[in-house]
Amino acid sequence: MIDWDDCLDYKVKKVRENPEQAHALVTLAYRRLDSLKKRRKDEYPQLLIESYYEVIKEYITALLVYHGFKSYSHECLIAFLQAYYPDIFDESQLQFLDNLRKLRTDIQYRGRDVADDYLLRNQKTLETILTILGTIIKNEFG
Repeated sequence: MIDWDDCLDYKVKKVRENPEQAHALVTLAYRRLDSLKKRRKDEYPQLLIESYYEVIKEYITALLVYHGFKSYSHECLIAFLQAYYPDIFDESQLQFLDNLRKLRTDIQYRGRDVADDYLLRNQKTLETILTILGTIIKNEFG
Protein backbone atom coordinates (compact mmCIF):
# COMPACT_ATOMS: atom_id res chain seq x y z
CA MET A 1 0.00 0.00 0.00
CA ILE A 2 1.10 3.53 -0.68
CA ASP A 3 2.01 5.89 2.16
CA TRP A 4 -0.08 9.01 2.83
CA ASP A 5 3.02 11.24 2.75
CA ASP A 6 3.81 9.94 -0.74
CA CYS A 7 0.25 10.73 -1.75
CA LEU A 8 0.64 14.30 -0.52
CA ASP A 9 3.75 14.64 -2.67
CA TYR A 10 2.05 13.90 -5.98
CA LYS A 11 -1.43 12.33 -5.86
CA VAL A 12 -3.39 14.43 -3.38
CA LYS A 13 -3.73 18.17 -3.13
CA LYS A 14 -4.92 20.34 -0.29
CA VAL A 15 -8.15 22.17 -1.12
CA ARG A 16 -10.73 24.14 0.78
CA GLU A 17 -12.79 22.00 3.13
CA ASN A 18 -16.15 21.44 1.52
CA PRO A 19 -18.80 20.04 3.89
CA GLU A 20 -21.56 20.53 1.31
CA GLN A 21 -19.79 18.36 -1.24
CA ALA A 22 -18.98 15.82 1.47
CA HIS A 23 -22.68 15.58 2.38
CA ALA A 24 -23.63 15.22 -1.29
CA LEU A 25 -21.18 12.34 -1.70
CA VAL A 26 -22.53 10.63 1.41
CA THR A 27 -26.08 11.00 0.09
CA LEU A 28 -25.00 9.40 -3.19
CA ALA A 29 -23.29 6.58 -1.28
CA TYR A 30 -26.47 5.99 0.78
CA ARG A 31 -28.51 5.81 -2.42
CA ARG A 32 -26.07 3.38 -4.00
CA LEU A 33 -26.10 1.23 -0.88
CA ASP A 34 -29.89 1.24 -0.78
CA SER A 35 -29.99 0.22 -4.43
CA LEU A 36 -27.41 -2.48 -3.79
CA LYS A 37 -29.47 -3.95 -0.95
CA LYS A 38 -32.47 -4.26 -3.29
CA ARG A 39 -30.56 -6.20 -5.93
CA ARG A 40 -30.61 -9.96 -6.17
CA LYS A 41 -27.78 -11.64 -4.33
CA ASP A 42 -27.33 -14.10 -7.19
CA GLU A 43 -26.65 -11.30 -9.65
CA TYR A 44 -23.27 -11.28 -11.37
CA PRO A 45 -20.79 -10.99 -8.50
CA GLN A 46 -18.44 -8.68 -10.35
CA LEU A 47 -21.23 -6.10 -10.78
CA LEU A 48 -22.11 -6.27 -7.10
CA ILE A 49 -18.44 -5.94 -6.14
CA GLU A 50 -18.13 -2.83 -8.31
CA SER A 51 -21.16 -1.36 -6.56
CA TYR A 52 -19.79 -2.08 -3.09
CA TYR A 53 -16.50 -0.54 -4.09
CA GLU A 54 -18.24 2.61 -5.35
CA VAL A 55 -20.08 3.04 -2.04
CA ILE A 56 -16.84 2.68 -0.08
CA LYS A 57 -15.00 5.01 -2.45
CA GLU A 58 -17.68 7.68 -2.10
CA TYR A 59 -17.64 7.43 1.70
CA ILE A 60 -13.85 7.85 1.81
CA THR A 61 -13.91 10.62 -0.79
CA ALA A 62 -16.49 12.44 1.33
CA LEU A 63 -14.13 12.22 4.30
CA LEU A 64 -11.25 13.56 2.21
CA VAL A 65 -13.32 16.48 0.97
CA TYR A 66 -14.52 17.17 4.50
CA HIS A 67 -10.88 17.35 5.63
CA GLY A 68 -9.91 19.54 2.67
CA PHE A 69 -8.21 17.11 0.27
CA LYS A 70 -8.69 16.03 -3.32
CA SER A 71 -7.24 12.70 -4.37
CA TYR A 72 -6.23 11.72 -7.87
CA SER A 73 -5.61 8.13 -6.82
CA HIS A 74 -7.79 5.40 -5.39
CA GLU A 75 -4.71 4.05 -3.61
CA CYS A 76 -4.51 7.30 -1.67
CA LEU A 77 -8.06 6.88 -0.40
CA ILE A 78 -6.89 3.85 1.54
CA ALA A 79 -3.69 5.61 2.62
CA PHE A 80 -5.89 8.42 3.98
CA LEU A 81 -7.79 5.96 6.16
CA GLN A 82 -4.54 4.50 7.41
CA ALA A 83 -3.14 7.95 8.24
CA TYR A 84 -6.24 9.61 9.68
CA TYR A 85 -7.90 6.64 11.40
CA PRO A 86 -5.03 4.37 12.50
CA ASP A 87 -6.84 3.17 15.61
CA ILE A 88 -10.10 2.44 13.81
CA PHE A 89 -9.07 0.34 10.81
CA ASP A 90 -6.81 -2.64 11.35
CA GLU A 91 -4.21 -3.80 8.87
CA SER A 92 -6.37 -6.67 7.57
CA GLN A 93 -9.24 -4.27 6.76
CA LEU A 94 -6.90 -1.88 4.96
CA GLN A 95 -5.40 -4.79 3.02
CA PHE A 96 -8.89 -6.00 2.14
CA LEU A 97 -9.74 -2.53 0.80
CA ASP A 98 -6.57 -2.45 -1.26
CA ASN A 99 -7.35 -5.91 -2.68
CA LEU A 100 -10.93 -4.79 -3.39
CA ARG A 101 -9.55 -1.75 -5.22
CA LYS A 102 -7.34 -3.97 -7.37
CA LEU A 103 -10.19 -6.42 -8.01
CA ARG A 104 -12.53 -3.62 -9.06
CA THR A 105 -9.85 -2.29 -11.44
CA ASP A 106 -9.43 -5.76 -12.94
CA ILE A 107 -13.19 -6.09 -13.33
CA GLN A 108 -13.66 -2.68 -14.88
CA TYR A 109 -10.66 -2.57 -17.19
CA ARG A 110 -9.90 -6.22 -17.91
CA GLY A 111 -13.32 -7.86 -17.63
CA ARG A 112 -12.17 -10.15 -14.84
CA ASP A 113 -14.66 -12.72 -13.69
CA VAL A 114 -15.17 -13.33 -9.96
CA ALA A 115 -15.99 -16.52 -8.08
CA ASP A 116 -19.69 -16.87 -7.34
CA ASP A 117 -18.99 -17.17 -3.62
CA TYR A 118 -16.70 -14.12 -3.33
CA LEU A 119 -19.37 -11.94 -1.76
CA LEU A 120 -20.55 -14.69 0.55
CA ARG A 121 -16.98 -15.20 1.79
CA ASN A 122 -16.37 -11.45 2.23
CA GLN A 123 -19.80 -10.14 3.23
CA LYS A 124 -18.93 -9.74 6.91
CA THR A 125 -15.78 -7.75 6.13
CA LEU A 126 -17.65 -5.51 3.68
CA GLU A 127 -20.42 -4.86 6.18
CA THR A 128 -17.93 -4.12 8.97
CA ILE A 129 -16.05 -1.61 6.82
CA LEU A 130 -19.28 0.06 5.70
CA THR A 131 -20.45 0.29 9.30
CA ILE A 132 -17.15 1.79 10.45
CA LEU A 133 -17.18 4.36 7.64
CA GLY A 134 -20.81 5.22 8.38
CA THR A 135 -19.99 5.74 12.06
CA ILE A 136 -17.00 7.97 11.27
CA ILE A 137 -19.14 10.06 8.93
CA LYS A 138 -21.93 10.45 11.49
CA ASN A 139 -19.42 11.43 14.19
CA GLU A 140 -17.54 13.92 12.04
CA PHE A 141 -20.37 15.42 10.00
CA GLY A 142 -22.75 15.69 12.92
